[in-house]
Amino acid sequence: MRILKFAGTFFGTLLLIFLIVFGFNLDALTTLFNNSKDLQEGQQWVSKATSLKGLTEYIGENPNHAAVVSRSGINPDTTISYQGEKARTMGTLSNLFLITTYARLIEKGNISPKELISLNSTDRYQLPYIDASNHENAKAALSNEGIINSENQVPLDQIVQKAIIYNDLAFSDYLFHKLGKAEIDSTISILGLSNTDMPLPFSGLYIALHPKMHDTTFSARFKKLQNWSKDRFQDSVLSATKHFRDNNQFHKKVISVFEEQQGLGTGFTERRDALNMFPKSTADELSQLMVQLEQDSLLSPAISRRVKNIMDWPYERQSLNNDFKHYGAIYDNRLGLLNGIDYGASVYSKEPFGQAVFFDSLQVAFWFHMSSNLMHQDYQQRLMWDPALRKATQKEISTQ
Repeated sequence: MRILKFAGTFFGTLLLIFLIVFGFNLDALTTLFNNSKDLQEGQQWVSKATSLKGLTEYIGENPNHAAVVSRSGINPDTTISYQGEKARTMGTLSNLFLITTYARLIEKGNISPKELISLNSTDRYQLPYIDASNHENAKAALSNEGIINSENQVPLDQIVQKAIIYNDLAFSDYLFHKLGKAEIDSTISILGLSNTDMPLPFSGLYIALHPKMHDTTFSARFKKLQNWSKDRFQDSVLSATKHFRDNNQFHKKVISVFEEQQGLGTGFTERRDALNMFPKSTADELSQLMVQLEQDSLLSPAISRRVKNIMDWPYERQSLNNDFKHYGAIYDNRLGLLNGIDYGASVYSKEPFGQAVFFDSLQVAFWFHMSSNLMHQDYQQRLMWDPALRKATQKEISTQ
């Protein structure tokens, strides 16, 4: 009886969380039913997703699923470093290199932040069921703020800002095209990064991964792509993106397939595993960049200030001024992945930090519970100003 009661409570809670994450509609309920087996993965860890103390325990017990690097800008002795050298999927953290390139090109006079951009040109990159609500929410915010003109245009700087706030993949892909691969490559080269992949357009990534687009199964497609060289895979993604943007017939085919399959047409664990093909970096390298940004030395003081003005949205929108003198971040949240990079200084210690935190390839049930309350964001923010949380994290990782 206790087992049945526990199971009922667990699945009832999971259903509620699932509907919070995906919305209440028939498609969501069908997806839940079709993935009921995947949703059992990681049940034993769910209790760890209810408190930050539990999360630190999860971090210590799951080195393959977590990386935490929290660097002090003035006191190396307070730095926390755990699994910082392992390459992990960036997701939308790769937007850091887009906005840094954007800031660099503005300072060079190559682009204008006030150039008007047609929202129709950004819509071209949006795939059905692939974070589509993020794109709609970003455009709704632009409309509510009175930024869209009568010709459905907005300034470029608003595209950039909303891409970061809303994790708008279509805006990111448009920005990738606008800046150009060569300039983005140049930024990464100037930064001297050796363990960070070049960002890739998200539309091309999902098209390259979609099994139906290649007349095969997910497992066969995934295995094939894993055997490709990095250069070959990157070329394939870039080619798919260009084809999707420029070829109307191919564009219609892609839209049709993604609509029919409700996205990738795969189970939860397969969607999570697919992220392994996305560009990667390490917590070490990204946290170093955050320290440079904190110190206004990311390429130049002027570029650093522009990047900060884009990344400081949590400070304004989440009312963090009670705990922070200043704060900026980029976060991502997609199935099996929760990560973030941030910089800031608390009002208590005033000690500046640069951080990178990754939770990737997470067990499905654990991810659902953790993502429902954005615990990774709370963890990162508190890690800068809460000595007890830093001590608890150090304690858990020291046993590994």
